[in-house]
Amino acid sequence: MIGNLYNHGFEIPFNDPELPQWADGHLDKFCDLFWHETWKNGDDAIASLEIDMLADRYAYIKEGMALRAFQIYKLYQNLGFKTFKQYCVKGLKKSVYYVKRVIKAAQISWSLMLEGFTELPDNVSQATRLANSVSQVSEEVDKTTSCWQDVLDKAKDQSKPITANYIETTITGETPHPLATAKLPRDVWDKLKAQAKRQGVKPEKLLEEIVGNYLHPKPESDPETETVDEPESKNNEKGLTSKTPEIKAWEKDLQDLVQERLTKEPNYQTTADNSTFARTKKGKKKQKNKTHPPEQYDRESPHQSTEFHNPTAY
Repeated sequence: MIGNLYNHGFEIPFNDPELPQWADGHLDKFCDLFWHETWKNGDDAIASLEIDMLADRYAYIKEGMALRAFQIYKLYQNLGFKTFKQYCVKGLKKSVYYVKRVIKAAQISWSLMLEGFTELPDNVSQATRLANSVSQVSEEVDKTTSCWQDVLDKAKDQSKPITANYIETTITGETPHPLATAKLPRDVWDKLKAQAKRQGVKPEKLLEEIVGNYLHPKPESDPETETVDEPESKNNEKGLTSKTPEIKAWEKDLQDLVQERLTKEPNYQTTADNSTFARTKKGKKKQKNKTHPPEQYDRESPHQSTEFHNPTAY
């Protein structure tokens, strides 16, 4: 058994290492799989492992529930944050837009689960694409259930993997537009990347959010309780790829828009200790009644242009 410990590719956690509070379950899982090898206990043990994997596959649902509770009950105030936005950016290192997408995706998949579905959208992108596609074909009646069943049936008949694009094509009958590109000065792109890093998102997603909010401004509402849909930018993708002088002027407007957003954005620089999702323990954990692996097995030009690609989630 000792020899097998070095075949799985995971580092051995010697001496009961200090881990974040939320990581206890990960340590338990490592020990069950690679130290105690509980899967040797028979078919029931293996079936139990598969159930755990399915639960982890749809972990965004529980995450969305928790985030919604923090939002509507203002639980973030107990952690020293004044607003939900501040908690998202400083505590979770995520943009409010992304967090609200997680909440929306969780609400959609939870509803499907209650309708009896055992196979759900795999991730936030698929769930939000499902909702957006359904809204395109029916604004008055909620056809989420029937549309999702149609996606599952056709994917099975065609032996196709379910992706966000496949969901949209199946429901709307339209093939999603290809990616579009535009150019930004290097210094603007670098600022965008730095801001995206602080928020824990890709620069392309932050840019998509900025443009989406500009093209589709929402009426004033309560930012603490509202949820948002994925921005629709495909109507403008064709224009982005054009080489006409008007589009070059548009790219200049885009540059100014990004500059304005980055100038107004608060400089939320903080450590992960502010977040309950990333806080590590300050004291030594109490020793659990489980066996851990033994100790004896040691262990360019500032104004150069750059291109961005509008991401399409899969």
